[in-house]
Amino acid sequence: MAITIKSAPQASGFVSANEDVWHVVDSTNKNVPGFKYIFDIYKGAQLLTRVTNSPYGDDAYGVINVGNIVRSLVSVDSIGNLEIIDPSGGLGNRLTAGADYWWGEYDVKYGEICGTTTTANLASGTYRVYNTYNRHEVHEAGDALSTGVIFLTNRPDDSYYYDDEPIILSVNSKRFSVGTVFRINIQQNLGTLSQTVTANDGFVYFGINRRPFFNVSVAPNTGDVLATKRLVRKCTKYKTYTLVFLNAYGAWDSFSFINGNIITENEKKSFEQMEWRLNGFNMVNKNGRVKYEGMRTYGGDFKTKMKLNSEILSTEEYKWLFELVVSPLVYLWDGDNDLYHPVQITDTNYEMKNSLQNKSDFLEVNIDVYKQNTQYR
Repeated sequence: MAITIKSAPQASGFVSANEDVWHVVDSTNKNVPGFKYIFDIYKGAQLLTRVTNSPYGDDAYGVINVGNIVRSLVSVDSIGNLEIIDPSGGLGNRLTAGADYWWGEYDVKYGEICGTTTTANLASGTYRVYNTYNRHEVHEAGDALSTGVIFLTNRPDDSYYYDDEPIILSVNSKRFSVGTVFRINIQQNLGTLSQTVTANDGFVYFGINRRPFFNVSVAPNTGDVLATKRLVRKCTKYKTYTLVFLNAYGAWDSFSFINGNIITENEKKSFEQMEWRLNGFNMVNKNGRVKYEGMRTYGGDFKTKMKLNSEILSTEEYKWLFELVVSPLVYLWDGDNDLYHPVQITDTNYEMKNSLQNKSDFLEVNIDVYKQNTQYR
């Protein structure tokens, strides 16, 4: 008996954990009546599940999609303690994301049931999936994750920022060998700030703000620049708001809005009661100058929402910001208190507009900020 692995995710590839993840194997015993393939999926020594499948197709291969199983191997609980207020105008702290955050590894042990004999682990392999998704071709934006991608963002190479609002960027550390030193350069009005980073098996993310800057680039420690994001400083008379979000690469991104309105929705729970009381032998509807309640509120809560508006956007920005609207994890940056407030974008539709046809269109998003109980009686 022998099992041959016909196809599986490549260890050096960037397979998305949020899509179909196929494995195909072949067995020399596949034509035995009642034959079944066994797929044991492990994370380290932990058996996640065993799946048995009948031969599939004319070639009687063993076929399994493990996407729904291995998706749980990556989990982004929060942005972490990312500091982006830096009085010197440089980089705050730099955080890294790797195993179980950006990617997860699993083992598959292939076996078979032949007649009354069950034989496990006739062949095996170790595979990796990433917390990314591939944008559909009709979106016309975003390269698939690969070693060649430097900045893990579909932000246009030329974009803008506002004073005191951060730019958050993520760099694909896997562009370099693990342990290799590379540079992140921030060109400012007082010169270029260059900080070295040691490459890890994941990505590096950081925030910049405060002092005016012009572009951010990534380069080997000795060598030419590999990629640059050019940033234009803008001013506005309105209060600005920055949303930080998990993008299609599974990395951290940010976008600033120039105006926001706070909206409050409230819900009260109450019951009706008679507004008359017996006082001696008289029915009265007040106590002194205070009238009795006919409708009594016994509980309630209110929800705070915001409507955010952007500047007029380019076509490239519209394509990129699709990732903000569909992101599963979004924060509202609170610069006054140095906090990230988790929010939910409630918009269910998004239209990618072309700036040649829509020369004055901006982006408007609605977010739920928080819900608070007001049962204080």
